[in-house]
Amino acid sequence: MRGVRFASWMSVTSLTLCALGASMTLWRRPSVFPLTHPLFWATTGTVLAAWLFVAVALAGAVARREALAFVAGLAPGVLLMVGALTGRFSFTATNGSLFGVPFVVGVAWVVTTWRAYRALPPSRRGVLLAVALGVAPLGVVQVRARVPAPAGTRPLLTDLPPASQPAPPPGVTVSPDGALRLACGAGALTLSPLLVFQDASDDGFWPLARTPTTQKATERPLLEGPLRRAALAVSMLDGGVLVDAATLVPKATASHLSRFTDFTVTGLVQPSAAFAATGPTRLPVLPFDYPKGRPAHFGALTASGDFVIWRAADAEKGPFTELARGPLARAAPLAFTLFDGDTPQCRVTWLDFAAQADVSLSPTAGEGVPVNVVQFGRPAQDEATVLVIVSLAATGIGAGLDTVLHAPGVYRNRVLVEQLTGP
Repeated sequence: MRGVRFASWMSVTSLTLCALGASMTLWRRPSVFPLTHPLFWATTGTVLAAWLFVAVALAGAVARREALAFVAGLAPGVLLMVGALTGRFSFTATNGSLFGVPFVVGVAWVVTTWRAYRALPPSRRGVLLAVALGVAPLGVVQVRARVPAPAGTRPLLTDLPPASQPAPPPGVTVSPDGALRLACGAGALTLSPLLVFQDASDDGFWPLARTPTTQKATERPLLEGPLRRAALAVSMLDGGVLVDAATLVPKATASHLSRFTDFTVTGLVQPSAAFAATGPTRLPVLPFDYPKGRPAHFGALTASGDFVIWRAADAEKGPFTELARGPLARAAPLAFTLFDGDTPQCRVTWLDFAAQADVSLSPTAGEGVPVNVVQFGRPAQDEATVLVIVSLAATGIGAGLDTVLHAPGVYRNRVLVEQLTGP
């Protein structure tokens, strides 16, 4: 039985290498997802299972219980095979070769392990293979946990408003693609109020290909023409500029990155910001890096009805530190005030963000962070610019390329910009 003993120690070695590799890819802490969430088992649970396989194989090798080592040695191959098959039938539009490679590796692993223990009778190996199939559910959850949850966004309109191009108020210019330029106190503000998808996926898998719709999902929605998917009106309201935008999403769209609103402000020397929802707390608008380096700062509406501001640990990745919290009702506006030093410059208020945001847990962030986000900071490539990115549902915070769904419908985005000091 020297061959079986050698195979047992080879199983221990190969399983240890697998467990080490799985541990190195696990950036999340064990508490990121609750035990009831499938992503706990697809991440932390899988790493724990890998080390359990090592322990079982080691016990079998030391005690000369070849059955233990054989079953543990089969487990990674079973996981790869089952996970690949689950992926192929869960993400039917994705290139099948992405799942074919792990399937072939899994088959090779099972066949190699089977042959390594050829000193055992075939009938006994067959029974032990059947036992090893008990880990198959872990292979299924590896994939199914990454299938996007049902869309949690809530579009406010069913029909796209009619196209209109009235002259903008004094001091405001509107570009053909719907971007507005106006003042923010002593600074200059450029605002894009149309919902855009930066990437998209046909079947909810990682966005490796664009989704074809009436127009491709990643193409900027048109304001006029037969393929019009957006409407925009600009007017004065109580001394401020009211931007009334709407964007049609013709079908449920899965994406990793999307923007409900984004704007930049230039000309400020010491920018800081405050959200009305979190009271007097004022935060400096700091530079951030990507994919590693200085941390991102962002706020989000949680399922509990609170607007929470977090700071990441490394670029946009966790662990996340809570900086402020305050109540924000679903129908309430979200106001963001930008300062330069101690002087308020302008206030930007999203009237429809909270009503339409998806508050479900982010599959890339965890730790109670939802998929909606208001990120603010100064990008490393242009630290003189303040950048604010608002998403109703996206997975840019955290690590990974998991997607999230936008429900079909017309998303309304009314944004009120008020000047708090003169230029």
